[in-house]
Amino acid sequence: MWLWLLWWCVDDHLAAALQTPGLGELPIWVPLILSLAFAFTIDGKVKKLRKS
Repeated sequence: MWLWLLWWCVDDHLAAALQTPGLGELPIWVPLILSLAFAFTIDGKVKKLRKS
């Protein structure tokens, strides 16, 4: 969730620098799904590392 908020805040600056459309121009569910995918991936890896 935090990754999504961070990305949403800096996305406009990155898009302007790269001269590409930002995530803010996409429907809200697109970045939300992307952020959930990253969050679950990172969460799974952290849990796996903690068990070791």
